Amino acid sequence: MSRTKKFEDSDSNPIYSRIGRRIILIMVLLSGVVTLLGTTIQLYWDYNREFNGVEQRQQEIKSVHAELLAASLWSYDLVLLQQKLEGLVNLPKVNYLEIRSGSYTFTAGKKVTKYPIHAEFVLQYQPQVDAPIEALGSLYMESNGEEIYSYLLRQFLVTLVINAIKTTIVCYLILMVFHKNVNRRIFAVATYLRKFNPRHPSDPLKLTYHPWVMEQDDELNWLADETNKITGNIRTLYNNIRFEQERFVDFANVSSDWLWETDEIGRLVFVSEAMQKALNIDIHQHPFINDVDGIHDAYSLIYHLSKQEDFSMCEVNLEIDGQHFYMIFQGMSVLKNNKFKGYRGSSIDVTALKDAQFRLEDLNQNLEIKVAERTCDLERSMQCLEETQEQLVESEKLAALGGLVAGVAHEVNTPLGIAVTASSLIKESCNELNNAFTSQTLTSQQFEQIMQQMNQASVLLEDNLNRGAKLIRDFKQTAVDQVSESRSQFNVKQSLDALIASIHPETRKVPVTPCLDGDPSITMNSLPGVLTQVVSNLILNSVNHAFSEKQDAEITLNFHVEGDYIIFIYRDNGCGVDRTLHQKIFEPFFTSKRGQGGSGLGLNLVFNLIYQKLAGQLSFESELGSGVTFTFSLPRNLPMNDEKSNEP
Repeated sequence: MSRTKKFEDSDSNPIYSRIGRRIILIMVLLSGVVTLLGTTIQLYWDYNREFNGVEQRQQEIKSVHAELLAASLWSYDLVLLQQKLEGLVNLPKVNYLEIRSGSYTFTAGKKVTKYPIHAEFVLQYQPQVDAPIEALGSLYMESNGEEIYSYLLRQFLVTLVINAIKTTIVCYLILMVFHKNVNRRIFAVATYLRKFNPRHPSDPLKLTYHPWVMEQDDELNWLADETNKITGNIRTLYNNIRFEQERFVDFANVSSDWLWETDEIGRLVFVSEAMQKALNIDIHQHPFINDVDGIHDAYSLIYHLSKQEDFSMCEVNLEIDGQHFYMIFQGMSVLKNNKFKGYRGSSIDVTALKDAQFRLEDLNQNLEIKVAERTCDLERSMQCLEETQEQLVESEKLAALGGLVAGVAHEVNTPLGIAVTASSLIKESCNELNNAFTSQTLTSQQFEQIMQQMNQASVLLEDNLNRGAKLIRDFKQTAVDQVSESRSQFNVKQSLDALIASIHPETRKVPVTPCLDGDPSITMNSLPGVLTQVVSNLILNSVNHAFSEKQDAEITLNFHVEGDYIIFIYRDNGCGVDRTLHQKIFEPFFTSKRGQGGSGLGLNLVFNLIYQKLAGQLSFESELGSGVTFTFSLPRNLPMNDEKSNEP
């Protein structure tokens, strides 16, 4: 059966639809798996229920009826004992009872021969309250397990049959809906494309619409619209190609260059109008190219044509109407299935170029002028090279600035991106709230959920905008020459004590309490705000990076006077810094917690403030597992701006 016939059959009968059959097969398999799993769970539940019922019946006879049977046996009322046994056998899940007492045996019911579920109890009786308990015999009980298994199997098969019938009906209905909704419309698109001919335009494709089984503008209608666009583009492309073909023929006929084409045996099958007029060629007779007047003496061209390979720059001197013309022939071999089918080529009139060549040969005699001109060109090239070298030097100077800007962009883009996402969520929530309010479908639960989403998004937006603003502030603080600080006479210990108290909410997260040790009478005439900024950044750097795996965290800051300087020694007992990173920790935006809140500006800000604002010196020591030590010395009396000459 051909492929087209198969598709036509699938259009007329949904059973022949390959997509429909595959979907139904998948649905049957999935439904079968789910049904089998559910039936198995139900069977397991019924199994436990039935056997638990048997166990409960056994416990009932043991706890309730065994004492009555023992009383009848004690009073030797055998008739009543037998009647009680016969009555108990009629209870559900009780098939056989047997009492053994000495040489006496009392039975009721029919003994189970297949899959018995049995239990045996001791019959005891206490004649009086203070009398000892007497063992009179044993009660043996059997229940029929075969009935339980048969019931469970019957339930299992009934459930499977019902689900199979239900699945069959649902799959058939889905197949019919799929056939009307998808299969027929796909076949309509395929039929339209198969019959489409750009030379004979047809009406646009329009699919049928059934309101009960499809939507007005679904994916297949979109496919039909795209099909109409594609066929329209193909029709336009065909018209353009036909127009370009006509234009190419016109250009070939009016071109000053020669265009030609031969077949596999060398006969001309196409010649441009200019070549026909110049060589008096009658194209209708399809002459051999070797027999054309003026070409039959062009031995180099004839040689290239005989090789049946591509060639170019084949110069031929032709004499036409007593004039000499220089033509450059080039040809491309046409192959089909690796078999030579002819040539397609062109010929360019280079007579003017040859004349120019002859004139250039005359000009070459004045060699000194040419050398002078080239010397001037070389000097200009050297000047351009020097300018380019200067530009490269300037570009190298700006490399550090590029790295700094890249770090700022990376850090600021993250909170800004989250802020944009949060604002989009707030906008969507507002739209949803407005739509629900306009359509009067807004419920209290929906209103509460939307407001909760908007509150969460607002908090997220505020936090990330604050984070972005903080990054910008930190970046601005790195350019300390733009920071305006007022100098004053202040007590060092009092200022640092106030700082440690103010950042207690951050240090208690570790937890750690910085220990400050120094002479409480030491004073400085400097910038207290800058000093507290330095110490604050050092403490926060330790809190964020040093104690992730440390239990007994410690931070100490000692200071003492040496001459005109105050020496500050900051230590922590954290994880330390590897020696290979000692030269990088003061670089801007270098951080080990990128993407986790670290900006990489803290220690860079410390470096710049100490050297450029406080006119001090800074040293750093650390090893892995041994914590860090920052030692910085600051002048007690900060020199004025015009006196500072400290360079890091």
